[in-house]
Amino acid sequence: MTNTDNRPGNNAGKTKRKKLPPEAVRSCTVTTKMTAAEREKIHATAARCNLTPSDYMRQRALGYEPPSALTAEESALLHNLDGCRVDILNFANALAGMKQDKRIILFQKVSFMLDWYRQIVPITNAVTEFLNSVINGGRLSSRTRKNLTQI
Repeated sequence: MTNTDNRPGNNAGKTKRKKLPPEAVRSCTVTTKMTAAEREKIHATAARCNLTPSDYMRQRALGYEPPSALTAEESALLHNLDGCRVDILNFANALAGMKQDKRIILFQKVSFMLDWYRQIVPITNAVTEFLNSVINGGRLSSRTRKNLTQI
């Protein structure tokens, strides 16, 4: 027999919604008129920020700058950085697989260490800058883009 009792007190097996204090309940609306192009731009911008148009407009009106999702270029750079991370891990694993005496000989070669350092520092700096940018909700700086295109 199916339970068809939908009274508020009969929520057996249903997830209960968290009760908000009265001052936190969003019950007021603001209506504004805009052109179709403006409406489309708001919807598109909100979608890039992974927000609903209502949440996007509320955040902007209250002075917040919502972080937008990655652009196609930034997404490609992220995949490039992931490839760099794999290269670094492969290098570290290759070193870990070497016998200690061979590793010591390798690292005592100044030319090898300088060459390795020149190649690895721009990659690690770009990864660090990218991660900090994402954490802080910002965009990639032109310096990061320039470094990554040179790699």
